[in-house]
Amino acid sequence: MKTLLKLPKTLVTVALPLALLAACAEQPSIQTGENAETILGELAKVDNSRADLAYVDPTADYARYNKIYVAPLDLDNVEIIQPDANSSMLNRFNREWELTDADKQKLQRSFQESMSKALTDGGAFEIADQGGDDVIKLEGMITRIAPSGPKDDQMSRTSTRSTVITEGSGSMSIAIMIADGDSGEPLAIIKDTRSSVNSSMWGVNNSVSNMAEVRRNFNAWAKQIHDGLLTLQARGKAE
Repeated sequence: MKTLLKLPKTLVTVALPLALLAACAEQPSIQTGENAETILGELAKVDNSRADLAYVDPTADYARYNKIYVAPLDLDNVEIIQPDANSSMLNRFNREWELTDADKQKLQRSFQESMSKALTDGGAFEIADQGGDDVIKLEGMITRIAPSGPKDDQMSRTSTRSTVITEGSGSMSIAIMIADGDSGEPLAIIKDTRSSVNSSMWGVNNSVSNMAEVRRNFNAWAKQIHDGLLTLQARGKAE
């Protein structure tokens, strides 16, 4: 076993536009024609997306949106994959990893901060406090978390071994839906997972390092959404 402790796998199921697209060997493209794979009637699959799965409405007028309402991160149905109990190291810890109300508040605050900062970068969008005719509603939901080690609290880690070393912090999965802020009609859906378990660097696994990894995940998803929306706007203007 490579990791002594792993952070919760980010269960990421996200609905987004062409945003999780760049950085592929081939350019992302929306399927068209009779054989296009679609869901919810209008959303067509994006090939070569950077996300694990992405669908987008190719007919929507993205140019008319200049505001984004970021709904509170949904943490009501998170699947938590417990750290490997077969490790002799982990056998010392019997308490299951779980999200407390305080944990959820930290995650929701970090998600809001990451989205607000990235989505307003460049001035193309501003953050709205509610839906509206020129507003996109962004709803994120963490679906899965897989930590690489026991939780960093007094009940989960013994005082005789306060320092835990792991190769990466774990993984997290998210699902995001982008919808019209007035009608609620879906514009894009994305599902994705980010993991640090393949990191080549071993390091201390604690609440600080784990939250730093969570913020990196949220920042990456936020930037992908921002860039994807700009791509969709430019695509619409070019047609």
